[in-house]
Amino acid sequence: MGAGKSTVARVFEELGAVVIDADGMGRAMLDEPEIRDALADGFGKRVLGPDGRIDRAKLAAAAFASPGDARRLDALTREPLVARIRAQIEGLRSRAGVIVVDAALLPEWNARRWLDVLVTVDAEEGRARARLAAGARFSDEDARARMKHQASRAEKAGAADVVIPNEGSLDDLKARAREVYRALVAGEGFAGAGGKE
Repeated sequence: MGAGKSTVARVFEELGAVVIDADGMGRAMLDEPEIRDALADGFGKRVLGPDGRIDRAKLAAAAFASPGDARRLDALTREPLVARIRAQIEGLRSRAGVIVVDAALLPEWNARRWLDVLVTVDAEEGRARARLAAGARFSDEDARARMKHQASRAEKAGAADVVIPNEGSLDDLKARAREVYRALVAGEGFAGAGGKE
């Protein structure tokens, strides 16, 4: 969160990759009756808005209140989301040279076994939280609550094939992303985006 992964994904897209937006897929999933009902059963009706749909802010407040609640959210949403991502990869495989999954939780999902290359964008936590606050996406408190339920920076770096540091300017990050993409494509690091089982 806030490290710059979506910026890197956009650079990869500009260079020819097809990007799968896992966050967008997850948001869309919340409107499906089966997922909505499972979340309402798991967290109570308090996560529903007046229209009967999942209120994402209320769900986040409930899900990130404790490690147990975060695990409950993961148990209810991870499997269907990962299945959709993998199905989309399969559908794109024959017509896309490089497929990029833009998602924060790939190390937590043990996704390395079904991806060819795992790229992590790394930023110091304070900087990442400041970026999130500047974008008005999350309060500092919300960002802290979510981050503490994710793998640590060291764990993410340890799971990655490539780590892109993001401690400079936006232009620096974009330049480094272009270098990484070109190096991976030239070295066939993206082996057809088919993944490893």
